Amino acid sequence: MRLQITAPTKEDLFREALGGLMQILYPQKAIPVTLKQPVYVKSADSTALLVDFLNEALQLAQSNKEIYTRVKFLKFSDKEIEAILEGYKVEKFIENIKAVTYHEANVHLNKHGEWETALVLDI
Repeated sequence: MRLQITAPTKEDLFREALGGLMQILYPQKAIPVTLKQPVYVKSADSTALLVDFLNEALQLAQSNKEIYTRVKFLKFSDKEIEAILEGYKVEKFIENIKAVTYHEANVHLNKHGEWETALVLDI
């Protein structure tokens, strides 16, 4: 599965990518428990950082049966993220995503001055 993400800022690109990933998991039966999950990711560049951030969120979501609807960045740079993922518990996911791949991923500014990347999911 392939996603094309575009956003006005790099932080918004990361938010939109997380939102798209969580929607594809297709969570079922929300449990009314609000949660906050800390995340720290360090990578070589912005593209690797996005892929690594999404894979960390995916691993946390699947192992804890959680869906993340918001992200609050405490630290955001080209190579490092410290954030709080906010969301809720779910009973199950309909879709099983194995990983976000590096294939086609390329975080960059497009000709319209917006941040964009393609993301390929291993399903």
